[in-house]
Amino acid sequence: MALWLIPRREVPDAQVRLTERERSWADALGSQRAEQFAHSRRWLRSCLADRFRLCPDRIPLDAPPGHPPTLAAGWGWISISHSRDALLLGWSSQRIGVDLERHDRSFAAEALCRRFFCPDDRDALLSLAAAERRPAVLQHWIAKEAAIKWQRGGLATDLDQWSLSETIGMAVHRSLGLRLQVHHVSLGDWRLAVVGADFGPGQPPPICRI
Repeated sequence: MALWLIPRREVPDAQVRLTERERSWADALGSQRAEQFAHSRRWLRSCLADRFRLCPDRIPLDAPPGHPPTLAAGWGWISISHSRDALLLGWSSQRIGVDLERHDRSFAAEALCRRFFCPDDRDALLSLAAAERRPAVLQHWIAKEAAIKWQRGGLATDLDQWSLSETIGMAVHRSLGLRLQVHHVSLGDWRLAVVGADFGPGQPPPICRI
């Protein structure tokens, strides 16, 4: 497994370019989304090229906008997440899901919890004092988003199906019976979640900060 945390201001090497198909996808997006798309795909190629010791243009990446990025069979699994000022990339030989949010993200914790979380998680979170509730809801949110990315599911259909047990570090999909290990990491201004079916013993590897 490998994880990279990249500030939005950091630009990949000029030699790492989009493919012709990726450029056509970027051209069809609005300017802000096109910039985010190009930034994430170029960094994916750069980091994976370093991981596999290959030229960036030899990485068999298929990552159209709005879809989970994939690698050719046998190359492993990847997952990406954006916050307003950073990019998180994850690679593993097994399926992986990652999510990233800033600690200071503004959101209505109680309303989000009531609307989107399953009853058990909702009741447990609403029983917390307000000062404890906000970081706990944020931790649940990023773990469940990472799980949905692992699942290749959707927020509308799956967010209220995932339940998080922080005491055993597991996320469980109530209707599908999926069980995933969850690792939480707090790093600088960001909180991260990494999920997978079987990480093995220990913690995820150190995060490469670029």
